[in-house]
Amino acid sequence: MTEIRRRDLLLAGLALPGIVGAVAGDDGSVKPRRFEDTVGFEVADVVVRSRLAILPLGSLEFHGPHNPLGSDSIIISGIAERVAARTAGLLFPTIRFTQCPAHTAQFRGTLSVRPEVMTLYLADVLRSISHLGFRKIFVLNGHDGNIGPGRGAIAEVANEMKDVALLLVSWWEFLPGEMMKTLAMFHQANGGHGHGGPLETSAVAAFRADLVHLDLAKDLPEPPDLSGGSPYFLEKSTATGWPGYSGNVSEASAEKGKEIVRISEDGIVKLVENWLKHDQVPGSW
Repeated sequence: MTEIRRRDLLLAGLALPGIVGAVAGDDGSVKPRRFEDTVGFEVADVVVRSRLAILPLGSLEFHGPHNPLGSDSIIISGIAERVAARTAGLLFPTIRFTQCPAHTAQFRGTLSVRPEVMTLYLADVLRSISHLGFRKIFVLNGHDGNIGPGRGAIAEVANEMKDVALLLVSWWEFLPGEMMKTLAMFHQANGGHGHGGPLETSAVAAFRADLVHLDLAKDLPEPPDLSGGSPYFLEKSTATGWPGYSGNVSEASAEKGKEIVRISEDGIVKLVENWLKHDQVPGSW
């Protein structure tokens, strides 16, 4: 009887535009509709009734001795679930094997795909999603190394398929340093940002506190800002003496992480809703 009720609820959800893309979990919470859970006969109907496709990008990368190798994937999968449920998007599986920078690739546990391969691979995934019938694809990124290959893949697919719109955003961009300094969660000039630092560690703990071991990492100086505030991109073949993380990690906590995730999630949902409402926006400029 339980299985019948679940199926009836699912079919009822497909019939109601307001809740399509989300179903009720066993605990009564709203869960996103997942692509891999879609049964073959449902595909066409689910695609038509979903407002957009959501593709999360993570990584398998060393984030210090205190964090799991899947830190980026854990964070972005958790945020993507919430965003998908709130926007009635169809949630695709998180891509975890991605490109990692040279200065983290040296650490045991990091698995990296060459950037040119990542671009080709991601472009094929995006093509396949668009071939299902989606005209809005939202790429939700959780790893810095995905930005270059991700933008390259999006540009390639957008040039090929004139009626497809693809949006890429990274979750931490909704937590700028000035905002984080105002919130005063972390006593760092950059608001806790940094690879494996207190902000990122807190976000991991918000979803998987059992995998965070703060006792294994000591506090370190925050990364210096070379530009005085302007964005820049720096990559090195090695980072001698760097332990694979930075910042006052002792300040991290699951409670802070839940607030960080909430702020990012709200900002992402706002962006997506505005994007869907303004279909004629030409691009990022």
